[in-house]
Amino acid sequence: MPAFKSRAKNPNPEFNPSDEQLSKMVFLKNLYLKNKDKNIIDSDVVVFLRHGTERSKAFYPDRVRAMRALLDVFSQHINLVTHQVKISIRNASDACGLSTYSDAELEKEKLDPSYTPQPNITRASRAFKDLVDLGICVADKSWQVWAKGEHQWIDKYFEVTPLFFKAFGVNPETVDKHRTNRINYLIKSGSSKGLDANLSPEQLGEMSITEIKLHERMAYVRKVFERLREKRHASKTKRDILKLENKNLRKVAQENVVKKLGDRILQFTSPEPFIALVNQELALLRRLVEKDRIDKQERSKIPSVTT
Repeated sequence: MPAFKSRAKNPNPEFNPSDEQLSKMVFLKNLYLKNKDKNIIDSDVVVFLRHGTERSKAFYPDRVRAMRALLDVFSQHINLVTHQVKISIRNASDACGLSTYSDAELEKEKLDPSYTPQPNITRASRAFKDLVDLGICVADKSWQVWAKGEHQWIDKYFEVTPLFFKAFGVNPETVDKHRTNRINYLIKSGSSKGLDANLSPEQLGEMSITEIKLHERMAYVRKVFERLREKRHASKTKRDILKLENKNLRKVAQENVVKKLGDRILQFTSPEPFIALVNQELALLRRLVEKDRIDKQERSKIPSVTT
């Protein structure tokens, strides 16, 4: 049995986005820069909030680094209208280096190339729980949905609270101003860009923030279920193509296009549109194979945890 290790596998998790990955919204970009310049977990607001939880003592350094890393990621994925954080805990964990892969999971991938190793995100989950306990983030149980077909909870829906912004030194008036400006921009542009719900400018102008949030949560659930269906299809396709030589990918592409078209294939008066769709599907399959290769390379750089 391996000896217990108290040190984190990745002692310095950090979110280092490129200039292109940083939010184009100056307000959100400044939040990220503030957290880099100042330890938000040591701010007066967080120290005050800590005494309202079961944990009145200071957080251990490893936990502080994990919480700060998550705050970095969250700051770049906030919807200014609903304050939903539009990234899953899993993806946030990956983005800031909190995810690890066990030797057992990596071994499964070696034995079955179609298997996708499941990361360990316990460290990120615990840091997120602390942020919820502090009141900086909220993830109400009534918002979460169980996917029966997948035998799992769908990606957690969560939002930042006014205390999140206060911890960054931003007062409520400034936050409300940016929210109002964003809503006015969406109304003026005639677009609900950034919102999952397909709301018209008229609806946005008439709805309260509470109503907009409700529509967003419902739309979010629908979007996640669509992604789960696509993921199932992608997993099956991945298993199929890994069994074949690269030269047989066109056969898989042909079969996929035929299934997608169904009876609509009879509407084509010549084979050219069908060939074009097969070529598109073939390019998609090749990208899937390449992505799988890149993912394996990236996973090899992530520290493994012996179980």
